[in-house]
Amino acid sequence: MNTTATQSTTWVDSPNVRVLPAGQFAPVHSAHDGVAVHCYGRPMTIDGTLLGAGTLAQRFAQDGARAIDAIAGHFALVVVDTPRAETRLYSDRFDTQRLFYSAFDGVLRVSSSLKALVNDLPVKPSISPPAILDYLFFHMIPSPRTIYEGVLTTEPAAQVCWDGQQAASSTYWKPRFTEQESRTDKEFADELFTLLGHVANDTASHHEKAGCFLSGGLDSSSLSGLMARHYQPLDAFSIGFPVEQYNEIDYARTAASHFGLNGHEYFMTPQDVLAALPKVAANMEQPFGNSSVIPAYFCAKLAKDNGIDHLIAGDGGDELFAGNERYAQQLKLERWHQALQPVSGTMQALFVDPPWTEKFKLTRKAASFSRQMTMPLPDRLEYFNFLKLMDRREMFSDTLLASLDLDSPEQSCRAVYSSLDDATPLSRMLYLDWKHTLADNDLVKVNTACAMAGVTTSYPLLDYRLVDFSLKVPSSIKLKPGKLRHLYKMAMTDFLPNKIINKSKHGFGLPFGIWTRDEPELRDMAYAALDSLKAYDLFQPAFIDEVKRQHQDVHAKHYGELVWVLMVLALWLDNQA
Repeated sequence: MNTTATQSTTWVDSPNVRVLPAGQFAPVHSAHDGVAVHCYGRPMTIDGTLLGAGTLAQRFAQDGARAIDAIAGHFALVVVDTPRAETRLYSDRFDTQRLFYSAFDGVLRVSSSLKALVNDLPVKPSISPPAILDYLFFHMIPSPRTIYEGVLTTEPAAQVCWDGQQAASSTYWKPRFTEQESRTDKEFADELFTLLGHVANDTASHHEKAGCFLSGGLDSSSLSGLMARHYQPLDAFSIGFPVEQYNEIDYARTAASHFGLNGHEYFMTPQDVLAALPKVAANMEQPFGNSSVIPAYFCAKLAKDNGIDHLIAGDGGDELFAGNERYAQQLKLERWHQALQPVSGTMQALFVDPPWTEKFKLTRKAASFSRQMTMPLPDRLEYFNFLKLMDRREMFSDTLLASLDLDSPEQSCRAVYSSLDDATPLSRMLYLDWKHTLADNDLVKVNTACAMAGVTTSYPLLDYRLVDFSLKVPSSIKLKPGKLRHLYKMAMTDFLPNKIINKSKHGFGLPFGIWTRDEPELRDMAYAALDSLKAYDLFQPAFIDEVKRQHQDVHAKHYGELVWVLMVLALWLDNQA
């Protein structure tokens, strides 16, 4: 019997598995009785007890695949189980530490870096046509697909089993929204605040020095306040914009003053985007269209420049405790959808089918409402998606269309939404956002920005205890009519300033559409990138020209998002050439 634990900077070989290290943070390797474990991310616990690397290998040697059921934390694991003749990959519930893998020529290659994996393949894989469709629809590429054919990535709570011939993926955990109706709002709120304090305490115990992202929103402000109990003073980092509708710096200052934080600020300009975007696009593992990765990078860089190597992020509160306006809007529309089902055909005939309805503002609104009434959840969540408003057959090249199922993005959303047993529409929307908004988007954004700046990050609001607590809270308490984040705000009533509790929901987006309207140099860079897409035979040239026209002549802010998504794709492709 033998147990070892080491940290390595060279790739690990076994007969048909290659674990390729990448980036600045190498995995910890441990072995016990022929079972080797390569662990990305820590700490991990079993029943609240911290797991050492050697203990982890012992558990998998003893229990095999069942060991994962007891492990909590944010991690990714590669378990090479020689006695059982299989290799298993695991991701945590939110895929916070993403792994990429490819089974090529009888060898399973695994890495935390897509670039490292692709560079190790004997032949560079081709671009995946369905991934291009997904990217235009979601502005990112949802797991398990990647931009490359034959290369996959882990999903939340994934178990990927490799038997030497094929890799089969399954899910080892799925939430059960038990919704305990017997407790009062106050009881839930008191428990939530106490639990948040425990999570903050544990987070501080793992990091001798840390800073916080501070946008001025509910999550980052409350988390900064809780962490300020443990770090004196706590460094907090905020990004401002010289565009009023995008600027939340005043709320960040309110939180900093209230909790005695050592606040650091940086105001972004169009010139920052011009300077940083080529670097960010070059460092992205694959095309990623969330423009807030740029301010996230500047925020992480600001922390690094001030001596901070670990940042605490507030992602997850909206998705656990119903903080997005679209949840309330969709539940309202769902009630209308159910009530108007008997007359939906008549509404279609009166307001959707006739072409004249688009001529008048009132009939246009009636047509829009009627179309939404014919759409069930989750399709209706994407009603304003660009790919819902355009003819997809006129967007993509004939070559790409030949390889596409144009409805596949909606199909993948329906599959996630309908995969829960006995859940309310709100719970299903939350779960869908756990995958697409958190795992596939926001965590990728923050992880990438922090890695580029040379800092690590953690997500206390995605602690397993908070997730499990959220499953007990009834939908009717998470979201009351006209009261987003009802429970969370109640928990924070005597802790946060009223100004922050009562502020309207705001994003962390980049004012790119406005800047490209007013800054010729930025607009020229964007349009040149769009024109370069015509060389890749992915889109119809007329579609590219129409996007530029709509952005320039119709609505710069609205179409600025689509310009950004296409521009980033072009810059990424150019960087791969």
